[in-house]
This record gives sequence, structure tokens and C-alpha cells, in this order.
Amino acid sequence: MTPESPSPVITIRENKIMRTPLMDAVKATQEVTSHIKNRDFATAMTLRDSEFKEYHYAYLNTATPDHPKLALPENKRMRIAIVHVGAPAGGMNQASRAAVAYCLTRGHTPIAIHNGFPGLIRHHADTPVSSVREVRWVETDAWVNEGGSDIGTNRGLPSEDMETTAECFKKYKFDALFVVGGFEAFTAVSQLRQAREKYDVFKIPMVVLPATISNNVPGSEYSLGSDTCLNALIEFCDCIRQSASSSRRRVFVIETQGGKSGYIATTAGLAVGAVAVYIPEEGIDIKMLSRDIDFLRDNFARDKGANRAGKIIMRNECASSTYTTQFIADMIKEEAKGRFESRAAVPGHFQQGGKPSPMDRIRALRMAIKCLMHLETYAGKTKDEIAADEMSATVIGIKGSQVLFSVMGGESGLEAIETDWARRRPKAEFWLQLQDTVNILSGRAGAKATWSCYEDDDQTQAPSPRASPKKLV
Repeated sequence: MTPESPSPVITIRENKIMRTPLMDAVKATQEVTSHIKNRDFATAMTLRDSEFKEYHYAYLNTATPDHPKLALPENKRMRIAIVHVGAPAGGMNQASRAAVAYCLTRGHTPIAIHNGFPGLIRHHADTPVSSVREVRWVETDAWVNEGGSDIGTNRGLPSEDMETTAECFKKYKFDALFVVGGFEAFTAVSQLRQAREKYDVFKIPMVVLPATISNNVPGSEYSLGSDTCLNALIEFCDCIRQSASSSRRRVFVIETQGGKSGYIATTAGLAVGAVAVYIPEEGIDIKMLSRDIDFLRDNFARDKGANRAGKIIMRNECASSTYTTQFIADMIKEEAKGRFESRAAVPGHFQQGGKPSPMDRIRALRMAIKCLMHLETYAGKTKDEIAADEMSATVIGIKGSQVLFSVMGGESGLEAIETDWARRRPKAEFWLQLQDTVNILSGRAGAKATWSCYEDDDQTQAPSPRASPKKLV
């Protein structure tokens, strides 16, 4: 910015922090108020941001499950399968509830596949209750604030028995597939897409809604459940810090989940003021530990007991197979020579959280409706037409200030361009530069740190050219 630059207001659009000219924002706000006073609600709605309009649309299409005016013609109605794949995550139930409500409003038939693909393969023929059942509104109404997955979820993939999976798709006449889950959900849809050449029954539209605390699904910077996880983990860390502060000279090494993605460890570390964050993307070595122990030793020596804030170190569970959480805690204690203490703490599955956070709930609603709207655009198309369309197998995601549908297959799709299959995460992780912020705020000795992640002055963010085509929604 320069002295001539207009005064900005800091705003958030989707997943991107932006600077907007203050006077432009004030003018837009006043225009909305003026149109509302004049009862010109249509124009007032056009001036609101797209997120608000989509929430309003989602509300209208989920609060009235039996509304003839909103139902599609008989030839446009579909049998839409809903399945959860991967570990439980906050927002799964809310996404499924919204999908069911939208299906019923539009005249589609929502079908829940219980207990993931293993449930479909092993228990679809069970009596008296099959694992494949049509869902009624009354069954899902209570899911509005429930955590976990009421229809059940696990990490099983269709490749366990592709033949039976295809037979089930044919038997229950699925016209579309809505998959909610993490990297396993992404993998499952990838397998089904690739199996289209052998099984025509998989030539249906399929979409993945990312839901995992690890936030490691290619095609999106945000996954349902990651915010709920952060809330639970930060609550845990706050309690630990209270204990550490009461004891003054104490360091806690806290182990986080997240697989081979350090998103949770980094963002939680930023929120709780961690001294250091160890993640798989950077690994751990003896020089790093030595530097951080020296930093802790100097830090405790300088405060002379005046600072009552305990110290916290975050370590992702997969940061190192050698330098475990307990090993690091023991090493710090040994090197402290009695000047300060160290403890290890593992919150484990507590990190999955209880009731989903408001953000996970409302984003689950909004993005599920978008997924269903995308799926129903294929109503009436032939199997070959669907298979020929790259957008028939997609991931919905938030990237910067936009919500996108990203193509999975093809030479420029997510599978080929953006996915690190070995490490089960995207090749480019948007949050990685936040590690620099953690280091700067903690004063971590000798750590490489820059403010580069805050230097982008652009007011909009174009879709990444690396995985195309993408559909803006």
C-alpha cells in the first residue's frame, strides 16, 4: 500500500483474507439498506454476497421437503445414493441431511448406503434390514446437530469387490452418487471412474464433498470437520496450557492427528501460540530439536519466572517415526537439566470433536445443495454422454475466494496433477506458509520465516490452471 491507496477493510471471502476499499464496502452496505426500505428485495439480494444468496436458496429448498412447485418433472427425477467414506468428521450428518431434504423437495429418491462400501458389498442383501435403504425426512431431521456419521462410515473402498459393487449399483438403479468423506472418498470415486470401461453401471455422475479433520483432499482448501477438530483441539490445548502456566517452567508436547498432512498441527499451533510445530511436510531432525531446546532454555532463562505462560509444542502424529512425541518430551526434559520440565499429551480421538461447529454445519448445508444441483444436471442423459463428460466425476471445494467443481480424471485432472498419492495429500498445500507465521510469532530461534503469505494484494483469486476444467458455482 502507498499513502495514496484508499483505506481498506479486511474481509473474508470463502477461504481467502482480502483487502477491500472501505468506501466501496460502505457504499454497498448503504445501497442494500436503501433497497430494503423501498421493498425492492430482488435488487437488495443481488447486492449481497454469493454466499448469503446460496444460504437463502438452500434454506428454501430444505425447509419445505414437500413442495409441488419445486419438484422436477417425472423424467428428470433421479435415484441418488449417499455414502460416507473415511474416518468420522463433523458435518457429515448435516451434509447428508441437506442432501436428503433437497432430494425430497425436488422429487428425487435419496438412498443411504450404510457403513460405507463394505456395508454395500457385504450387507446389501441382509434381512430384514438392508444396508441400502431409502431415506425419509423424519429420519434425518435429528441429524442437524449430530456429530460423526449416523449412516456409518469406514475406510473401505469399492476395489475390495468391484464386481459386487457393480451388481449393487445395477440392482438398486443408482442414477447418481454423492460421496462425503476424506482422502478415501476421493480414492473411491477415482476407482469407480476408472472402472467405467468395464462396468457401464458406473457411468453415472459422481461428486465428492470433502469431509475430514486432516483437510487433505485435493481440489479444496477446506474440508468439513476440520473446523470442529480445531475447536476441540484448541480447547484441549487451552487446558494443557493452564496446567503448564500454573507450574511455570513446564513444556507440553502435544500430538495431533491429521495423517501425513500437517494442517491441523499448524493451524492449532497458530491459535494456541505454540513455540514450535513439527509436521510431516518438514520432518524432524536432531539439529531442529537441538535448536528448539536451546531456544526454550534461553526463553526460560530470560523471563526469570515472570512469564507464567506455559510452553506448547505441537507434533503431528506422522512427523517422524523416530522422534516420537514421548521421545521429544523426554529429550527436552533431559536437556533441561532441571531448569524446566516437559510432558507429553495425546488428545487422540478427542480431536474429532462432539457437536459440529457452526461453520462446519452451514458449509455442509451449502456445499451439499451445490453437489445435488450439479448431479441433477445429468438427469435424462445417456450413460455414454455422462462418461464422455469430464465433469461427471468431480470434487467440490473452496479455493481462495471461490467455490469450484474440479475434474478428477483426464490429463489435467486432480488425480494426475494435484494428488500426492503416496502421502495422501495435495501436492501444493495452501496453508504451508503459515509455518512461517508460527515461527515469527514465537520468536523461534534460527527458523526460516517470512511474511510472504500476506504479501498478495490481489482482490480476487483466479482458479488454479493446474487442474482444469473447473466449474465455478
